[in-house]
Amino acid sequence: MHITKRITQKEIAEKADISPDFLSHIIHGRRRCPPAVAERLEDVTGICRMILVWGKTAEIRQAIREVCGK
Repeated sequence: MHITKRITQKEIAEKADISPDFLSHIIHGRRRCPPAVAERLEDVTGICRMILVWGKTAEIRQAIREVCGK
């Protein structure tokens, strides 16, 4: 049996060198994701930076949920 550790939004934020609050604002559509942040988030999560910068809020939220295993 293979168990994969789930990553939290807080861990994603820490690894991408942003605050958890800023990540939450991106996920909920209150802030746009700057290209430099999108690049770091892509490195951490594997989510395409184009989705993070130009995607709709629902797309971004779903992509983060998949990474977090929710």
